Amino acid sequence: LPEPKKESVFQGLGIEEGFYTSKDFLPLVSMASKPGICGCRSSLPSIQGTVIVLGAGDTAFDCATSALRCGARRVFVVFRKGFTNIRAVPEEMELAREEKCEFLPFLSPRKVVIKGGKIVAMEFLRTEQDEDGNWNEDKEQTIRLRADIVISAFGSTLNDPKVKEALYPLKFNSWGLPEVDLETMQTSEPGIFAGGDISGLANTTVESVNDGKQASWFMHKYIQSLYGATVPAVPQLPLFYTPIDLVDISIEMAGLRFSNPFGLASATPTTSSSMIRRAFEAGWAFALTKTFSLDKDIITNVSPRIIRGTTIGPMYGPGQGSFLNIELISEKTAAYWCRSITELKLDFPDKIVIASIMCSYNKEDWTELSKMAEASGADALELNLSCPHGMGERGMGLACGQVGFFKSVSFLRGSTAPFH
Repeated sequence: LPEPKKESVFQGLGIEEGFYTSKDFLPLVSMASKPGICGCRSSLPSIQGTVIVLGAGDTAFDCATSALRCGARRVFVVFRKGFTNIRAVPEEMELAREEKCEFLPFLSPRKVVIKGGKIVAMEFLRTEQDEDGNWNEDKEQTIRLRADIVISAFGSTLNDPKVKEALYPLKFNSWGLPEVDLETMQTSEPGIFAGGDISGLANTTVESVNDGKQASWFMHKYIQSLYGATVPAVPQLPLFYTPIDLVDISIEMAGLRFSNPFGLASATPTTSSSMIRRAFEAGWAFALTKTFSLDKDIITNVSPRIIRGTTIGPMYGPGQGSFLNIELISEKTAAYWCRSITELKLDFPDKIVIASIMCSYNKEDWTELSKMAEASGADALELNLSCPHGMGERGMGLACGQVGFFKSVSFLRGSTAPFH
């Protein structure tokens, strides 16, 4: 939706008076904080004094924290309903709270106070919810807040008469948006589909993308119906096929025949048996299990497992150096993975399943785990002797490989002294 929702009390006000909509403010912040992306050299908006942000969605809290970064001394987030009605995700609200934004619920804009051509304050009416769930303004309860800047984040709408004219003959609902069937995403006109915030329900990019996914199936059904083609009841789009699919891209390596050279390494995408199963169904030729160990070496991963890299570049901002994944090996047992390998090989006999295993520098442990993996039906073993992902304190992974390496060096030098 292209235009911001604007309360009548803000008519005639703009940036010169100290009034921004979220669609005015956030793009200015974005352009100034990401010069390498847009190629511009603009500076952050100069926000001084006290700021009032109106709204309780993710965008409102974005505006609040951005206002602080632009120089605001104090930020109030004001919204009509209570805390239980906040639409923003908890993380956005918590960030604003941590950065000392102040929340004022149950207030509805009544008047903007202007002096000398600038905003100096706002007046609000207290809101209350009746027994039927309706929200009403109590004109006898007024609150006045001093403010230098007001940012409205009440959402978006469709006001442009030219756009509405171009949408004719679609029917519009009471919100001024096209009527959309929320299951099929079809409008009042056959063959015309709509989704995203124009449906009136999608509040995020993820939800909007899902509308497109939903609509694609019903578009397919509609087009096929024009030609009398039958369409299954369960969504199942036809696969794209060309003569190039006849080319044999199988390959043989280490005595194993791979239907194609594409597979999944031992990593997050192979965290569970069900994920490998989905990969095989999608066409991947091989997969390595997430590295597993004996029960005595079982681990528990930390959360969150993504940390900020501090080896290079600034600590914060667009130029930040890197992020590090500190996820360790599988938290699932060897019994789970051996059973999973057996089941996968039964259901996908033409796929290659490789067991990735790790032990400490101990011959008996490696022998035991290798035999377990072999008995499960694994096509091959990956011996994790050198992975530098946080298992060194247990004498595993990289530490295991270093022991073997330095013992070899010691032997070649003719030394008989033990190496620690």
